[in-house]
Amino acid sequence: MEMNKKLDILIGLDLSIMDQFLLKYMQVLDQILDINKATYVHNLKLGELPKELMQPESISRIKERIENKLTQYLHLAGVSYDFEVIVTVEGYTELAFMNLAKKATYDLLVLGNKQELEGTGALSDKLVRIFPSSILLVPDTFNVPITTIIDAIDFSKYTSAIMSWADRFKNNSKGQRIEHSAVYISKSYLGSYPTMTTRELERVTREDIREKQDKWNKRYANYSDIDIVPAGERNVSASLIEYARSKEADLLILGVKGTTGFKEIFLGSVANHLLHRPTNTCLLFVKHSK
Repeated sequence: MEMNKKLDILIGLDLSIMDQFLLKYMQVLDQILDINKATYVHNLKLGELPKELMQPESISRIKERIENKLTQYLHLAGVSYDFEVIVTVEGYTELAFMNLAKKATYDLLVLGNKQELEGTGALSDKLVRIFPSSILLVPDTFNVPITTIIDAIDFSKYTSAIMSWADRFKNNSKGQRIEHSAVYISKSYLGSYPTMTTRELERVTREDIREKQDKWNKRYANYSDIDIVPAGERNVSASLIEYARSKEADLLILGVKGTTGFKEIFLGSVANHLLHRPTNTCLLFVKHSK
């Protein structure tokens, strides 16, 4: 993704209080990112409609009311960027998003990540896996302004995509001052090698830290410094959340493996665990640019 490219952003709405938080966060993003167009989407689930409202004309009326309500709300909020509101009708909301992705290319999908509000997170869990673009999960407990972001580096093929998004925030054209830093969590070997002695585990961890520091110095020394943190007895995701909390990070960027199909849905264990951990930090999952 080009640094100077204006972004097309898709935002998922569910007509709950979470929508207000997402709109506020979009206003924050508008002060940092160059937004070409924002598309707000609500899916009308067929299975949740009463039988008497299943007729095509009734569905059309409901769609029109929702579109008008959301459009009016956005205008009243003083949205300055170009936007549209789409109401889809699908039995499964993830299908609605995937169908939209077939018709247009989006650079970013923004979804709520409910913390204090009621919600299962099932939709974001699925879309992080299958949606083709980067996905930003915004908790209702997010902090503003965005001043600190962290790049979660694992030295995989996702590293360049993570750095690209970090640069987009840090070197924004709107003059917002944002600091970013990189972190690598040296994983815990307790689960993999339960028979290792404490001394052996410490040695393996030291070797991993030294190897990754050398690799960073050779490849990315001009990018930034990096904190290399041993996970100890915690897993990588727990260590990342704790690190983000200690740095008061507003945004955590990490790579994630995904697929655009439904047959082979796979997600790395770190990203999978992060999706189910409470956090006030926004999570930006980026995917490898082919």
